[in-house]
Amino acid sequence: MAKTNPQNRKVDHEVKVSTFTTTPNQRGVGTGDSRCVNVLFEKIEDPLTQDKIIQVIKRPGLANSTQPPAGAATGRGLYAWDKTGKIYSCFNNKLYSGTTDLGMTLAASTGRVWFAETPETAAAQLLIVSDGADNYNITTGDVATQIDENDDAQYPTSNLGSIVYLDGYLFQGQSDGQIWNTDLDSATSWVSTSFLSAGQHGDALEALHIQKDQILAFGKTTIAFYFDTGNPTGSPILDVKQNVLDVGLSTKNSLAWGGNVCAFVAESAPWGDGTRSVWSISALGSAKEISTHVINRFLAAEGSSMSSCTAWMERVAGQLIYVLNLSSANRTFVYSFNNETWTEWEIAAGSAKFNGIAATSLNGTIYVQDATNGRIYTFPPTTYQDSGTNFTVTLQGNRDHRNTLKRKFERYLDVDGDTTTGNLAVSWSDNDYSSFGTARNIDMSVVNKRLTNLGSFKQRAYRYTYTDNYALRLRKVLYTYDEGRI
Repeated sequence: MAKTNPQNRKVDHEVKVSTFTTTPNQRGVGTGDSRCVNVLFEKIEDPLTQDKIIQVIKRPGLANSTQPPAGAATGRGLYAWDKTGKIYSCFNNKLYSGTTDLGMTLAASTGRVWFAETPETAAAQLLIVSDGADNYNITTGDVATQIDENDDAQYPTSNLGSIVYLDGYLFQGQSDGQIWNTDLDSATSWVSTSFLSAGQHGDALEALHIQKDQILAFGKTTIAFYFDTGNPTGSPILDVKQNVLDVGLSTKNSLAWGGNVCAFVAESAPWGDGTRSVWSISALGSAKEISTHVINRFLAAEGSSMSSCTAWMERVAGQLIYVLNLSSANRTFVYSFNNETWTEWEIAAGSAKFNGIAATSLNGTIYVQDATNGRIYTFPPTTYQDSGTNFTVTLQGNRDHRNTLKRKFERYLDVDGDTTTGNLAVSWSDNDYSSFGTARNIDMSVVNKRLTNLGSFKQRAYRYTYTDNYALRLRKVLYTYDEGRI
């Protein structure tokens, strides 16, 4: 709308104010339409004035920490054990305490490994690692022992890998739906009658997880909840029948948790892969779908490659996030539980998904495991490179016709963002993302961050990129333009 200045003279241009925030809005599974890459969103609200500030920040970068195998190796799992104050990891078929090889060759050399620890009250506190074939018990003195059917004939072989410890019992599941448990206060002794058959709907068991005082048994089409009833024989747990969820787990590799919440790619196999979506379950028992239709479309397109995904959850830059790496799409989607928003992360813009596949934290430091190079990184909030290499922030908006199909003449573009070092490159597409023009730079070190004479258009999509090794925080962009007659 036309405005007036203090002298009551008509001003013939209009201003549109927009935030940099947007959700993935691809019409297919490509990189057109709106997307925000290598960022997190922040919503700041003043409790007194109720004023809200919406801003986008550059995600932290990865800093080299250790390389336990001293060379390239497939990352399979990561765990911080408070009891010893050390980081334990699995690369290829080896277990490491920090950078020390524990001298154990795992039965399986591929696939995710799972961790559980016995409590302080246990006679001998252990960190237990499972690779789906055998268990590996690590003492506080870093002595590792392999546990399998050779140690106890009743050991549940070919288990799912996921292990949980509850009330003095170690629990493991098998694909036939059986949930096995050790003898009380033991991590090595098994009895042939100490199991129950999960899945009251008859679906295959996929994984076990523990939240508060309940065990969650993830099946292909349902999720059941179990609590400890103290049965003197057989299994000590019993299912809570009324709590069964009519949604299943697509793959155990998508399951991740942090604090009192877990997230996973859900699937209802009888209804087809098209029903894949990301769900979360809180410790209070509430379950909900958190993905959008666009995310769901990517999940469906993965097909059988869905089993090759990886996922982790940690608190990054103050936000609890779920990071899902898709193998076939070569994309990483990141969900913030604080803001209920999705973004994307990449190592190099448009070329590779984020390479972190597992994460843990110890004494306030986040550790991230690389998929292939054998490295463990830290994730410090003031680092803005990945392993010493710049990565690119990309903010690509939706097409905008300013509520009219008349031609618009863009006079100015003003960015409201923190003063920092480097250039914010601005380019735009006037042909529905078919191509973007040559980028123009805004110097982020100056107070007035403005571009002028941006041409004319009927509808336009802007793209902003930033690659320098510095912090970036943006709030708004103001477009000043004249509206044509036709």
